[in-house]
Amino acid sequence: MSRPTAARRVILGVDRSFAGMQALRRAVQLARRDGAQVDAVRAWVFAPTWRPGTLTWHWQDECDRAALAYLRGVFDAALGGMPGDVAVRLVAAQGYAGQVLVDHADRESDLLVVGSPERGRFGRSRGHVTRYCVKRAVVPVIAVPAPSWARAATIRRFSRDLERFSH
Repeated sequence: MSRPTAARRVILGVDRSFAGMQALRRAVQLARRDGAQVDAVRAWVFAPTWRPGTLTWHWQDECDRAALAYLRGVFDAALGGMPGDVAVRLVAAQGYAGQVLVDHADRESDLLVVGSPERGRFGRSRGHVTRYCVKRAVVPVIAVPAPSWARAATIRRFSRDLERFSH
């Protein structure tokens, strides 16, 4: 007797950066191609500064609602709204982003898609969430860079700053 296969999911770590919105577009494209569901995940951490040990469950519902509103806003910014031809599930979870994404992508058929931020001055990526996912995920991970025009603007800004400081 064979085991029933779980429906394929594309797990997407969502943020409003250029790389994050490019990753969202790529995840929807992959889900369309494979007939998969997109699980758009937004992690949040509540760390009160006024009193350590404050119980977060008092604010859990409010933080979840804010995270879901954030997810809808990113879909609006990247695609003009939720795609009608792809099943999308919005997921708000408490915890650190990398750990939440790796924990959520737990099925053998899952694919994890995250934005890959630009590289720093010495070639090291600034994306600790991306590094965490690539190192610890048990499923394939696609790290999507920002579009070339966004990276070009960064290079121009850096060269302008370099010129300013060299005189």
